[in-house]
Amino acid sequence: MKKLDLNKLDEEPIEVQQAVAFYASHTINEVRVTTEERYKHYSVLEEVGLLEPLKSVLKP
Repeated sequence: MKKLDLNKLDEEPIEVQQAVAFYASHTINEVRVTTEERYKHYSVLEEVGLLEPLKSVLKP
């Protein structure tokens, strides 16, 4: 799995930046989100190798 240097997050594509922000807020604050929102952002993280594929995140 790829590692992310948060000091260089601004060098990542905007989709990755948004997905990382979503993941952090969802993980830390336990914000309620729809399956569609979660799938959208988690898919980006999986595609770039920052998140292992989650079987619990199904396509909406």
